[in-house]
Amino acid sequence: MLQWAPYPFIRIALSLITGILLYFILGKDFHYSTEVFAFLVLFYIAAVVFARKVKTATATDAAGLLGLLCFLGLGYLATQWHTAPNNPKHLLHLSEPPAYYMGVVEDYILQKPGYQSTVLQVQQVRVNGQWQQAEGEVQISVPHDSDKPYELNYGDVLLVKGAPQRVEAPVNPNQFDYRQYLANKGIYFRHYLQPFQFQKIATAPPNPLLAASIHLRRNLDQLLRERVGGKNEYAISSALILGVKDELDNAIRNAYINTGTMHVLAVSGLHVGLLYVVLLWFLNLFGPMRRQRVLQAVLVLAFLWTYAFLTGLSPSVLRAVVMFSMVATAAAIQRQTNIYNTIAIAATVLLVCNPYTLKDVGFQLSFLAVLGIVYLQPRLYRLLEIDNWLLDKVWIYFTVSVAAQLATLPIGLFYFHQFPVYFWFANLVVVPIATGALYTGLAAIALSWVPGLGWLLFKGHILIISGMNAFNLWVQDLPFALINGIDITLLQTWLLYICFFLLLLFLALRKLRYFALATAVVSVLSVQAIWETLQQQEQQLLTIYSLRGATGVALVQGQQATVLADSVLRQDESDYTYNVQPHLWQLGVQQPQFAAITADSAVLPMAAYTILPDSNSLLVWRGQRMLLVSHPPKLQAKTPLPVDYLLLRHNVRLWPDDLKAYAAEKVILDASNSRWYRQRLRQQLDTLGISYYDVADSGAFVVKMK
Repeated sequence: MLQWAPYPFIRIALSLITGILLYFILGKDFHYSTEVFAFLVLFYIAAVVFARKVKTATATDAAGLLGLLCFLGLGYLATQWHTAPNNPKHLLHLSEPPAYYMGVVEDYILQKPGYQSTVLQVQQVRVNGQWQQAEGEVQISVPHDSDKPYELNYGDVLLVKGAPQRVEAPVNPNQFDYRQYLANKGIYFRHYLQPFQFQKIATAPPNPLLAASIHLRRNLDQLLRERVGGKNEYAISSALILGVKDELDNAIRNAYINTGTMHVLAVSGLHVGLLYVVLLWFLNLFGPMRRQRVLQAVLVLAFLWTYAFLTGLSPSVLRAVVMFSMVATAAAIQRQTNIYNTIAIAATVLLVCNPYTLKDVGFQLSFLAVLGIVYLQPRLYRLLEIDNWLLDKVWIYFTVSVAAQLATLPIGLFYFHQFPVYFWFANLVVVPIATGALYTGLAAIALSWVPGLGWLLFKGHILIISGMNAFNLWVQDLPFALINGIDITLLQTWLLYICFFLLLLFLALRKLRYFALATAVVSVLSVQAIWETLQQQEQQLLTIYSLRGATGVALVQGQQATVLADSVLRQDESDYTYNVQPHLWQLGVQQPQFAAITADSAVLPMAAYTILPDSNSLLVWRGQRMLLVSHPPKLQAKTPLPVDYLLLRHNVRLWPDDLKAYAAEKVILDASNSRWYRQRLRQQLDTLGISYYDVADSGAFVVKMK
């Protein structure tokens, strides 16, 4: 029998989350959240007074239920307050784009190749020659081509010329929705600035504490840059200790991702937990007296918050520090704590401060992993009794890794579409190594001023990181190390968690009905998978992707595909991974065949592809004819050449009369063409009355064959 009484804050957290989710579903259509919340609070107060007067279980339960409804209303109301478009002064509601705007840098400065990015909190805008108050956040990017380590600093007040642009929607099917990602952070605009477009006019940090924290983290990062030799070693050290991942090499980053150990580089609960355990072990040596317990808690809290301060007060660290601070405080006052209540309190505090944290992938993974470790790890550990001390520690690490992976598996598949097969082995080795790297790195920073000792600690730190990098690179090259291309829907993710929860209930309560329900959920998932596979086997699609400066055409038949690509796409793996691969995975295509557009001949399944004498090419597939034109056409036909699609690439030079030589049903402009070229050609096509499709503006061109 499940007992809810010991877990009051779980009920509160679930009610709050329900209110937040209700806003995400109904928020645009319901505008009386303040009145409803006020009514619920008053009704709850009246119910509490009545329950104390009559002293019956029914009245008490009713008051408790109303209390939970109050938190549901609070979740709804808090989400409404934190939704930027609801602010009448927001940039979204300006009558015209501003000629100038002024704001303050309110976020970290992210280093990118050739530029730096941050967030500007807008304060004023100039519209129609008049300055007026405005609010909103703009993601700005500035060129970084000087000797200065940072072009901007937290707290810089900037005057910017021009209007920010709305963040664009995804232009390819199933592509990562960066617009929604920024919207969850309250950002709806972007602006790519040139040096002449902005000027620093003052310094006014919105949060002096955060400004000092960022300044300290920059100094420590510079210390690591100077003392840790090697680009990869420095990048891992900075990410592991400070959470600065700007310099991570793609090959090293992918190695950690593919082995399931990327979490050791995201400064979060793992790092805070490691520091908490060691500090607690050391302080426990001083005895259990009350005064000593209080001193112990003060030292633990001081150390944890100091670590949060030197890591830039990042949200992931703050989540963990809040949680462990509650545990340390409860231990000091000898208050018996329930870890589930502690987790729920931390989640409630964070969600009240910003309800959109619920949509943050890091937040979801962090709390699910903690819940998995807290509940599953002890039960997995008890499955096997080991007398050997070393093997017992290995078994503990193994069960922790498996518990966290099981708890985050469905959501990991939903977001990342892959499963690291050797995660258990990699974590078994990498987590202890990363622990050593964290301890030696912090010790090296703290004692860097000591001659000899600081040098020795940094050398040990470098050796540990080098070994950890080499191990991850080796593991990712093992056979069948990674299963990728897994594509599940949000509904399937929820069904997997429902099945997982029902199985846990069955194992905990030994009630057969829970196993029967879990079996029913598995049956639904199986039917969905079979139906999806049958549909995929019948599909036939022609897709022209929107790829900046490149051309990519996919011919999909069943669960097989061929991608016609130019050299730009074939040389940029990240471009394919970000823009094309998610769509193919959604269609059930794991490994497409690649063919070069410029090849003299390409072997395509059930298709003909030919390079014409004028260096253009003709594709015939499933009865559809597409002429790919990247050179001035030189072939002259007596009658217009009938084609279904005329694809114009790379700013091909042609005259309007050249288009009359083709009886094309639709002219397609792909994103390899420049903006000015597409604008000019669209005007010409409109004049000629020729139907066209601009992939760069309208997104990928997808044709489903009959």
